[in-house]
Amino acid sequence: MKFATLLIIVLSHQGYWIAGQPATIALRPAVKGQLAGATLSWELKFDGVRLGAGKGAIAGGDKPTEIGLVAPEARVRIALNWHYRLLARDGTTELETGDVPISVFPNDLLDDLASRVGPSRLIVWDEPGGLPKLLDAAKVPYSRVSGPGQLQIASADVVLVGQKMLNASPFEQSPLLNLAQSGVSVMIFQQDGPEHLIGYPLARRLVPSALDWRTDHPLLIGLDADDLRSWLATVPRLGAAQLPLDEPTLVIAGYPPEVAGEQPAPIDAVMLTKSVGKGRIVLCQIPLGDWSTDPRSQILLANAIDYLLTRPQPTPRPSERRATRTTQTKMIPNYQILQGGNP
Repeated sequence: MKFATLLIIVLSHQGYWIAGQPATIALRPAVKGQLAGATLSWELKFDGVRLGAGKGAIAGGDKPTEIGLVAPEARVRIALNWHYRLLARDGTTELETGDVPISVFPNDLLDDLASRVGPSRLIVWDEPGGLPKLLDAAKVPYSRVSGPGQLQIASADVVLVGQKMLNASPFEQSPLLNLAQSGVSVMIFQQDGPEHLIGYPLARRLVPSALDWRTDHPLLIGLDADDLRSWLATVPRLGAAQLPLDEPTLVIAGYPPEVAGEQPAPIDAVMLTKSVGKGRIVLCQIPLGDWSTDPRSQILLANAIDYLLTRPQPTPRPSERRATRTTQTKMIPNYQILQGGNP
């Protein structure tokens, strides 16, 4: 990827938009005051057809220039291009030009989620503006709890724990482990409060140049290599679960070993699933975008509910697994999503 030399360009949700919803493109000079008086003209195109255009001055200070758009209606996922041209104060000298890709998703990603949940009992531990807001809009039946005490007497098939809901107390996680032991499927989204998560130490690690993704797992259906990479583009660190050697978990996304080879090594995982008693626990330490406006988050949620409603299967240790798996994990490099120039 070629980075912008003059402009830093930031797209809302890293350029993953939902049809019909507002979106923004923020532009800031790479050097403060460098572009005073410069003018930006732009076009939004789909397959060469212009969908929108605009022109305006670039703010020269710390305040970004923000372009507000409404993502066009789409029945399927479509690829757009936002083309820009930066001109100097004289209006004729071209300083920079670039083309930025944007993915627009239909606004019906969760339309059938309520029927897929059916009579299953879904419990959500999250703030009202998080998962509950999205599930309400999708007319998905669920019960909301606001703390671990309510889980001690809960009856559920699936429990979802929203991002940043757990504090440092290990006692908050006990009801979740107990529910999993009894046969419930529990999914815990990204947490940064605890020092341990379901018994594993959390290490705040720098985002690597590549994560090892198990791209054939049901949780990642509909998400390609670019989608997975984009989640980490603006995040400096991840809270990784430090797994012991030969731990009976299935790692869906993790840090690659320092030295590649056949020798088993401990793994730092950012997404994993494991059977616990009669149930299962899924951890997702990937920092997700807003549930209501980020299509990647909605796709993952729909995948998660489908997966959590299946019967848990035993999770053997890595050393006990047959080496006949035909689809291999893929190393997906991580790049900055700050767009500009020719990505």
